[in-house]
Amino acid sequence: MKPDTGLRFADVLVIEEGELAGRPRRVETLSFKSRDLSGLKRGALEAQIIEDAREALRKYGETLNVRRASLQRLLHEGGEVRVGRVRLLYEGGTLLPQDAKKLSDAVVEAKNQVQGVEVLFQ
Repeated sequence: MKPDTGLRFADVLVIEEGELAGRPRRVETLSFKSRDLSGLKRGALEAQIIEDAREALRKYGETLNVRRASLQRLLHEGGEVRVGRVRLLYEGGTLLPQDAKKLSDAVVEAKNQVQGVEVLFQ
């Protein structure tokens, strides 16, 4: 949960057990996208990946208040955790553009504009 986006469920929340200064060692989130990017032109492709990265960071990055009771035993500060890494993972295959350079350039631009989100393809 985040005050500005409300209650959201990340596709995957990774909490590494073992404490480091009273907190979990590592917290990461993964957001999976099954989006057809194959027909997008370069500018539209960049804009879509940047928007998806911003959304992933806004909803699942920075600091989260984990509300699920089953995870509370891993957390010691009222469920508030700092997310160390946000990954945005797109489904691959026919959903991706065939031009690998165009896709790579779009990812580089997204990384330049949205710090803290790793963009990957499956």
